[in-house]
Parts: sequence; C-alpha cells; structure tokens
Amino acid sequence: MRKFSLSLLVVLLLFGVANESIAQLQLLRDQVSGNPVMANPNPDVSGTPYWSEFESGKIIFSEKDTVDNLMIAFNAFNHTLVYQVEQELLAYTPGKISGFILQSKSNPQLYRSGYMIPNIGSNRFVEILVDGKYTLVSHKFKRITDDPGAVYGSQRAKAFVSAEDLYVYKDGQPFLWRARKKNLVGFFGEEVYQKINKFSSDYNLDLKAKNDIRRLINFLNQEN
Repeated sequence: MRKFSLSLLVVLLLFGVANESIAQLQLLRDQVSGNPVMANPNPDVSGTPYWSEFESGKIIFSEKDTVDNLMIAFNAFNHTLVYQVEQELLAYTPGKISGFILQSKSNPQLYRSGYMIPNIGSNRFVEILVDGKYTLVSHKFKRITDDPGAVYGSQRAKAFVSAEDLYVYKDGQPFLWRARKKNLVGFFGEEVYQKINKFSSDYNLDLKAKNDIRRLINFLNQEN
C-alpha cells in the first residue's frame, strides 16, 4: 500500500495540487483499506473536526521517506492526517505514517505517532513541543458536545469542541501535566522538583501556561 501511496504522491508533485475549495471535495478514502468514507460524516454537528484549515505541509513516512508541498489538515476528531488530491480527500491513520508537519510560515508544527496516551493507547498523533531527556507533547483532540452557541430551546444541537492535554515523557513513561507538588514530585522526584521551583521563580513561569511549561522542560533538558 505504501508503494501505491507514494506513487500517487509523486504524481501529485508532478502535476501540482488542485486549488479546488474543500467544500467541493466529495470523497474521503482511507489509504490503508482503500475504502471510501464520507467527507462529512457529522453534517448535523456545527464547527469542524479539523484542528486548523488545510495548508501546505509534509507527510513523514520515515526519516528518509517524506513528501512535501501537499495540502494537508489534521482531523482531531478521528485522529487522521487528511490530504487533498484534486477532487478527493485521502487519509492516513497513526501508525501508517511516522508523522507530518504543518508548515505554518511562522511556526512549523511537527506531529508524530506512537506515543502512548494513558487510557487511549498509541494510535494517536501528538505535536512535539520539546524533544530530549524529557519530551513534551501536546495531545490535541476534538469531541462532540452540546452546542453552547445554539439558539435557546433548540433540540440536540451539537458542536465540535477543541481540547488539549500536555504530556511529559521520560524513558517512555507518560506524565499528564498537572502543576501540583504531589504530581510533580511523583514523576520528576524531589530533586528535580526543587529545580522546577527555582526555574519558575527565577523566570516568573506560569506552570499552567503551555509556553512557560515548554520553557521549563527546555531548562530541565539543558540541566541534565
């Protein structure tokens, strides 16, 4: 199946990606089974299952096997990487590819599969925020809930809602980030916890803010 997929992508690179609007796309096909899937299986749910709009990006099959200049988007509801080929949308599930890069001009985002998420498993894509002895990832996902913007009195109004959890990994073990002493000591140990306190005090870090948590993990990796 990979040979087929790569051949298709090479053809895409040779002829360019069609600039048709996403609304005109009719078919979503799983690249593993080849079965067509409805492009919008939740027509009665407001919002979008995609984390962001389709944009130029790269699919990573392995460190030496990548294809770029594709129009891709991350479906955070069913955790698939979706890319556009002319009038079709094609999808990869985690494990079938190593990851992908959303190539925002100001802030490229690297996503990888294979990280074990407690109570969910490793069949997910996560954004790599920091890589090192301590690896920080963002597990982004969408769920369907009651629509908070629905007209009062409407029945069964549903909407896609975004959510995000941060995990720290050390030696493959995950820690769902919780900025409480008990949780931090339990994962990092007392000695590293004292360093966390020092860093957060010296640099005025908010240990509930993603950017500051990212800075903290970078500090810890530089110390070790």
